[in-house]
Amino acid sequence: MAAEDELVRLLQAVRDGDYANTPVDNEMLAGALQMPLGSVAEWLQEAKARSFIWGQRGARQPGPWFTDLELTVQGQRFLSAHARRQR
Repeated sequence: MAAEDELVRLLQAVRDGDYANTPVDNEMLAGALQMPLGSVAEWLQEAKARSFIWGQRGARQPGPWFTDLELTVQGQRFLSAHARRQR
């Protein structure tokens, strides 16, 4: 799977968890995406660097660990642009 597709899957899971009023953190995402925690942490680091997510930084490992994750406006725009390209 392409790197952008993995990032899209992660952002969609963050969005979906927020809609369900589920506390979104690394552990929830790892379960939802069937990914190892280390991979989730790497993708979250990429998403954070690109300002696609916002969350509280936690001390759990593997880091970076985030709690209360939400999509930013930039993250929502990225998902919308990706969806338009898929049509």
